[in-house]
Amino acid sequence: MIDPQRIAEAKRALGSRLAARRHARGLTQLELARRVPVSRTTIAGVESGRQCPDRVFWQRCEAALGAGGELLAGYDEYRGLRQQLDHEKAEAAQRARWGEVEARPPSAGVAEVSMVAAGRPLRETATEGSAVRVPSGLPAAPSEVADVVVAGEEDWRDGDAVTLAIVSDGQAKSWRVSRRAVLELAAGLATLPAMTASGMRAVDPAVVEHFAELRALLVQADDRLGGLTILSTVEQQIALIAALRRQARGSLRDRLLSTEARWSEFAGWLSDDLGDRAAGDRWLDRAGSMAQEAEDQEFSAYVLARKAQRMMGTGDEDRVVGLARAASRLPDVPALVQAFAAVQEGHGSAIEQKASTFQAAIERAHKLVAAASPAAGDTSALGSFCTRPYLAAQEGEGWLRLNQPWRAVDSFTAAVNEWPDRYRRERGVYLSRIAHAYLAASQPDQAATVAAEALSVATTTGSARVRRNVTTLARHLEPFSRQPDVRQFLDQLATTG
Repeated sequence: MIDPQRIAEAKRALGSRLAARRHARGLTQLELARRVPVSRTTIAGVESGRQCPDRVFWQRCEAALGAGGELLAGYDEYRGLRQQLDHEKAEAAQRARWGEVEARPPSAGVAEVSMVAAGRPLRETATEGSAVRVPSGLPAAPSEVADVVVAGEEDWRDGDAVTLAIVSDGQAKSWRVSRRAVLELAAGLATLPAMTASGMRAVDPAVVEHFAELRALLVQADDRLGGLTILSTVEQQIALIAALRRQARGSLRDRLLSTEARWSEFAGWLSDDLGDRAAGDRWLDRAGSMAQEAEDQEFSAYVLARKAQRMMGTGDEDRVVGLARAASRLPDVPALVQAFAAVQEGHGSAIEQKASTFQAAIERAHKLVAAASPAAGDTSALGSFCTRPYLAAQEGEGWLRLNQPWRAVDSFTAAVNEWPDRYRRERGVYLSRIAHAYLAASQPDQAATVAAEALSVATTTGSARVRRNVTTLARHLEPFSRQPDVRQFLDQLATTG
């Protein structure tokens, strides 16, 4: 795995190159900042190696300093290292969870398993009567998998171990996982509907864990593929959870009810992202009522904070602060959920043009996130998205509402620079917000350049949120359509429909 120190050194070296180029041109940090344009603080942060803005920043530095490609080459090298480290971390986490890869061909005389990858069925047999979905972290990408088999009878019965042999591009690799993991992560627990129809007597409590794991996998897939690909699968799983919940009794029923609430909120999130607010309302209301019925205070608080979040941009923005505070008042609310609620309270204060109250709420959120940092690696935890870059992005939104666009540019840029590459859609959202901030700062050319990058993300992921932000920006850019960067962006938007 790449040493993180190597990445830090690459960032510092890039900052030193920028400082050297600036000195060679006889410019102060403030003078360069005005040419890029960014704040002087951003230039200082880059030169000291504390931050590394996106490619647009380095393109403009190249133009301002005549660096001959040196700065862009250094940036590309740094980003390549960052991306490789993120990829290696993801693979390491998945190996720790699923097992190790063995570079050997599958055994002769294998027994085959039904496999579904990227929505298309592969070879089918009746082995163990189960269908298996390739988890997103297996060594071959789902779209590249040509065939999947389970090793022969001897290996299948080898304790609790199963060998998945994955054939991709003519090469075979074996993946050792637990037998229970394979069976429990079956595609939608495919055998359960038939069991339900025939009168299943008891519900295995292990299905709760299964659905939590499957939801986490679908969240990852959503970040890569977009909600349009995922939503129908999520709705199918909700129907299955509901069928199991109706048969369960006692505490198991409450756990399934909480599970159904979490999946319903996820469906609401996907619906919102696809631009279907009415469906988002229905799913979130359903999630909230189920969480209350199950006496799940933690998730009830989260749903209240989500409702506060969704009030922004509506005629009911006066409810934002009240809903956020209601979330914080519930007992036993985890720090990350409290941080999420504090962010919403901050937004409500910004809407009311209360800058000091906004800053206090954001600072409180930062402290809560820092206190919860030991659990930050648990991506299944509620509010796990409340990270430092997320808070920076939310701070940018507040400054934009408070009519301080350059502070918004700095905050949004800091967020995008730290945003994990695998979360492309959210990165697209905040790129579009940088563009809005540049326009508010009377920089239409920079707004158009960044908006074009956000539009590419919207086209790739199918995100209605990103496209909506970009389309709104385009209307405000029309008066500047004679500027080359603006004209190019408007034409790009027109060709993508």
